Amino acid sequence: MKYHINSGESKFAIDIDREGVIRMEGEVIEADLQKVLDPALYSLLLGNRSFELRIEQTEEAYQVQIKGVSIKVTVEDERTKLLAGAKSATAPDSREVVIKSPMPGVIIDLPVQEGDPVQTGQLLVVVESMKMHNEFSAPRAGTVKAVRVRRGDKVVQNTILVTIA
Repeated sequence: MKYHINSGESKFAIDIDREGVIRMEGEVIEADLQKVLDPALYSLLLGNRSFELRIEQTEEAYQVQIKGVSIKVTVEDERTKLLAGAKSATAPDSREVVIKSPMPGVIIDLPVQEGDPVQTGQLLVVVESMKMHNEFSAPRAGTVKAVRVRRGDKVVQNTILVTIA
């Protein structure tokens, strides 16, 4: 699974495969992270170097202390990043909101029809992908301008599902 990591101005991606091999920019990283007695204390072996980390999770990020320096770190997996980017893409030069599927899947619920008024947060469509249900809600109030799919349809990544005007 690919993870996107942001820390201040530093941004990078790592990929951890099913065997636990970590790659960053295609290079294998030798790393071992182990929890120590204190629930927030970790030992990190990175190549030939050893580090002691204190990691505390907050609502928005992780607070990581290393060598007396505290760093705010956000971690987002590839699937979450795709969902966040695809839930609402605003069409250029219009007030339309286009809801696209961030991954291949099957439409399992579609509680709206063209012409329906919708409120912010109202459920528009549910896509099942990899046995998970991904709910897409209206990012703002409006009227359903177009419904481009039906229940049971198979969709590919970036398929337009619903448009709100």
